[in-house]
Amino acid sequence: MSARILLQFPEGLKTKALAEAARLERAGNEVFVSSSPCYGACDLALDEARALRADKIIHFGHAEFLKLKPNSKIKIEYIEYPMKVNHARALKKALALLANYKRIGLVTTVQHVGQIVEIRRFLEKNGKKVFIGKGTRTKYTGQILGCDFEAAARVEREVDCFIYFGGGVFHSLGMRVHRPVLAVDPFSGGVRWMDEEIKKAEKRRKFGMMRAAEAKTFGILVSTKIGQFAVARAQKIKKILERKGRRALILVSNEINPEALMNFRAFECYVNTACPRIREDYERFDKPVINYEDAVELAGMLSSR
Repeated sequence: MSARILLQFPEGLKTKALAEAARLERAGNEVFVSSSPCYGACDLALDEARALRADKIIHFGHAEFLKLKPNSKIKIEYIEYPMKVNHARALKKALALLANYKRIGLVTTVQHVGQIVEIRRFLEKNGKKVFIGKGTRTKYTGQILGCDFEAAARVEREVDCFIYFGGGVFHSLGMRVHRPVLAVDPFSGGVRWMDEEIKKAEKRRKFGMMRAAEAKTFGILVSTKIGQFAVARAQKIKKILERKGRRALILVSNEINPEALMNFRAFECYVNTACPRIREDYERFDKPVINYEDAVELAGMLSSR
């Protein structure tokens, strides 16, 4: 049966839009494509779908993350786009850096979870004991998200270090663990320890906390993206800060954009309740940005004014 369908792609897969639309149109469907930025499985194009009165959103490149209510008029389909890569080349390089590490925690992204068993076997054949955890918001064992590193945290006490297997450094930089993290990139073949970069990120967080401690006015950022919407948290931290004698106001938008916030000059600090990685875009903000958990910690240290 034909349907009105909205396709949604992350940046790296938007080149697939024409071919995917053509395939669905040949089957008799009416197809639209969201051109909005897509930041993850938490970011469904519901506003566009509702405006179009679409029957379904097909969301590409991420694993299932959100389920709408059973009576929702819009159906959601996730298409994951796994990537089969040659893991041996980069892992052989990694072994040279793992001579002093026996117990390895293994994490990856949804693109590579289909290979996690063979990666584990490769490491075990080379004398390693491999531990793989499961996150709270992830679909697969061993999978991490930019906002969910529980797969690592749950095995941290059992391991000597971690391997992050995947492209780039975005996910490995988010791992707030107390064990060394070795990033293994199967695309470039690069292998490197991420500890110094992770320490730098933590120093930036603490510096932001120090600057926030001096602030008297706070803008509390709320995203309306369905997987990030946390207005209850925003209301809670607003009350906490106000009890400490600070002024606070909740700012709501679909996309948190530093340029759109530029003219809110009265705020000396922003509290982010949306994607926790927004804080890392610190260079684009002209004020400190702290996450909700940081703000709760900060409030406990503040004296009332």
